[in-house]
Amino acid sequence: MAVARVTLLHGFLGSPADWADVLGHLAAEITCDCVALAELGCTSIDEASRQLATRLERSPCDLLVGYSLGGRIALDLAATRPALVPRLALFAAGMGIEDAAERTARAAEDDRRAEELRANGLEQFVDAWYAMALFREFRASPAFAVTRARRLAGDAEFWARCVSGCSAGRARPRWDALPGLASRTVLVVGERDERYAAASERAARVAPGIRVMTLLAAGHALPLESPAHCARIIEEAVLAPIRQLPGDFA
Repeated sequence: MAVARVTLLHGFLGSPADWADVLGHLAAEITCDCVALAELGCTSIDEASRQLATRLERSPCDLLVGYSLGGRIALDLAATRPALVPRLALFAAGMGIEDAAERTARAAEDDRRAEELRANGLEQFVDAWYAMALFREFRASPAFAVTRARRLAGDAEFWARCVSGCSAGRARPRWDALPGLASRTVLVVGERDERYAAASERAARVAPGIRVMTLLAAGHALPLESPAHCARIIEEAVLAPIRQLPGDFA
């Protein structure tokens, strides 16, 4: 019998199938709802958060898990509707851009990405996306080829709307929400994911009670690169107090 309910949100270009290997390592008493971002609209982070709230009102969770873009949506919901998020696990997720000039530049960059996706098609876009340094470790992973094939079967128009509308340049930064969420939140980053590791270090300073987990020798695509470790973190976050978690996973 299930004793814990977990809702999971995948990242940009992804699908619920990205959680398959993680789910395969979870204890039998955990039941999971893997949400497709397409079901949340994703014309903006606000809209996605509202749609997720409606879903969780119908089917509550004990732990909300978000990876990358899914983590930004999960954090936004926790900041605005904390009663719907008893516990929160964010994998390789940013807390937002505060500088106005950086926000403007990022929004413009994501608008260009949307235009390129519509003009050149999904295959060229996917290959350019995963050529970024952010995914260096993932490109060497055995999971990369299968994942790329899944990406090529995606909905190009949806992802074009999503990359523009859900741009970090258009979403409200949520650094100010972290202190209030710290006791129920775990941040998970890859040791080699330098930008997000730096953000997690700042989060620990902003909200000293927050728990930061580091997956050693891992990059950005944590659920795909390190599914067993991600599953262990999810299990302990939902089945045991967060304060009992160790600090690093090799």
